[in-house]
Amino acid sequence: MATGQVITTSGRLILLDRGFKATPDKTAPTLFKVGTGTTTPTVSDTDLETPVDIDGDNFKSFLTGYPVVDSTTIQATTRCFLSSLEANGNTLTEFGLVNTDGTKLLFNRAVHSPISKSASIEVTYKQKDTLI
Repeated sequence: MATGQVITTSGRLILLDRGFKATPDKTAPTLFKVGTGTTTPTVSDTDLETPVDIDGDNFKSFLTGYPVVDSTTIQATTRCFLSSLEANGNTLTEFGLVNTDGTKLLFNRAVHSPISKSASIEVTYKQKDTLI
């Protein structure tokens, strides 16, 4: 399985739209998704490879207080949490942030080592995005 993380083309468009328009057309990412896909992330990804149901839907809001933006490191940190009741019975291997537009846009996608999600496991994802 490949691992890694990329900001997608849609993510870059969100950044440009929100950074340069007085009234942006695109919403900021405030939701996350998890899945079982294992292909290497690419900038052209528009969704997770294999999204899974978290708790009646395939996305969930960030933890309260996130994202946190550090203007010194030019980095945004996001934390997302899956409780013992969410996404059970899946071997999670991918994660992504999405916005809340009518058609949600995938901001980024990461593939990671497998996590066998069950009722005895809670998962916190900590995502850091840095502009370089």
